[in-house]
Amino acid sequence: MNNTQLTYTAGALDQDTFLRDILSVKLLLSHSLVVRLKQQSKIKVNGYPSYTNYRINAGDIITIDINFTEESKIIPESIPLDIVYEDMDFLVVNKPAGMSTHPSRPGGTGTLANAVTYYWQRSGRSTLFRPINRLDKDTSGLILIGNSQFAHQGIFNQVKGRIIERRYIALVEGTMAKDSGRIDQPIAREDDKGRRRIVRSDGYPAVTHYKVLDIYPGYTLLSLRLETGRTHQIRVHLSSLGHPVCGDLLYGYDSPLINRQALHANKLRFTHPRSGKEVILDVPLAADIQAAVDKLSQLC
Repeated sequence: MNNTQLTYTAGALDQDTFLRDILSVKLLLSHSLVVRLKQQSKIKVNGYPSYTNYRINAGDIITIDINFTEESKIIPESIPLDIVYEDMDFLVVNKPAGMSTHPSRPGGTGTLANAVTYYWQRSGRSTLFRPINRLDKDTSGLILIGNSQFAHQGIFNQVKGRIIERRYIALVEGTMAKDSGRIDQPIAREDDKGRRRIVRSDGYPAVTHYKVLDIYPGYTLLSLRLETGRTHQIRVHLSSLGHPVCGDLLYGYDSPLINRQALHANKLRFTHPRSGKEVILDVPLAADIQAAVDKLSQLC
């Protein structure tokens, strides 16, 4: 299969359908991507460049060349990557704690974006760094990255539709009152200058589901699922319940168990936009969180 080309063969039900409808409904291409493809004559029917108002005939073969040479402004940097999954469209990395997802300023280094850009450069790929989900610097775990505009917009539609599933494990302070629950609390910036977010009625809708995995003296281990993806959502929601993530200095307090927030993105599930198949990825708990859990287990 050509990893830079999409192919669709029109069936009897596609007869007299506009090409633009095939592109949006069957191939799930965004309007902005279609415009870009049209400008470069990358949309063809039966081998010839075609207008999107062309009416399809059964048997027509539609080919889309999604290969674009893109110049990244991210500085390539040789940093080891823990690659969990890779195909022609996506890269999934198990990000360590202490690494930012992308530079906070032009020319910044030491981030996942720098490492991935270097990895792609070494394999002859020239594309932009497009993370589908982002993790805070001191949150470890799975980050999904699109290798092209097609891949990114295909998955972004799933994010908007709340189809993609993201699960986390967190060690939190105290004992939860319920074994499971749904936190439905809007989140807003505390002020215009700071990083902190707070639960506030005029904030953006935010929903987090949680389930207790284990209870230790003074602590609880949780599995969490995001329904929305607001900045610091899990940390803000748990802190609002009086159970901040262990070691979270922004929303809780220092901990003798761990020197960062004990939050790890352990599972990711999505439908591949090219194949339509479900992709499920799972990684073990980060070593420092596991060490904290093991220490607490000895006290039980």
